[in-house]
Amino acid sequence: MLLLACFISSTISGLIGMAGGIFLLTIMLLMGMPLIAAVPLHALIQLASNATRVYAFRGHLRWSALRVFMLVALPLPVVGMQLIAVLDEQVIKMGIGFLVLVAAWAPKGGLAQLPEKAAFASAGALAGTLGVVIGASGPVIAPFMLREGWSNEEVIATKATAQAFIHIQKLIAFGLAGYAFGDSLRILPPLIVAVVVGTFFGKWLLKYLSKERFRLAYRVVLTLVALRLIIA
Repeated sequence: MLLLACFISSTISGLIGMAGGIFLLTIMLLMGMPLIAAVPLHALIQLASNATRVYAFRGHLRWSALRVFMLVALPLPVVGMQLIAVLDEQVIKMGIGFLVLVAAWAPKGGLAQLPEKAAFASAGALAGTLGVVIGASGPVIAPFMLREGWSNEEVIATKATAQAFIHIQKLIAFGLAGYAFGDSLRILPPLIVAVVVGTFFGKWLLKYLSKERFRLAYRVVLTLVALRLIIA
């Protein structure tokens, strides 16, 4: 089931640049994995998936936005690790769902219309803090990425790089907190193969998707995943 979920999630991300991570985390939670085990394994899988997308779309990166994002996000996992100790797991699951809905239907003329530096500083603050708490912060920062004038490829490439950075932060934070990665590393190789294949399959499908359908698909997928997580 994890192999299939990894392939589908990376295909979604390769096609629309988002929703794959939250889809995968949702499946892991619905399989009964505790959040404290699911988040680090999810980070390992998604780091491979995002790194593959960075490579596949490497000619479309927006480095000026990424620099602001990374600088702001860098110290904030320390705050997120403190939140994990005081938040109930079921509340976190529902919180993920509601945050995804907000991300999916943020009104045009809202977050994405902020000046680029302000937008990516805000995205970095959210992702840096919430990445270790909810596991999949991509949908939370997605509205900041869907900017006017950006191509589908630029959205995918820039968001993938930002997410790869957040996943590295999460892994370091969990490692410093004493999490044992042994079991996760043993099952990781076939899952990485699945996300690499799915990413390039999604990229191939992207050429058949217009910008309007790209954004509609993003919203529909996120909404379905969010509703399933809220009522789980």
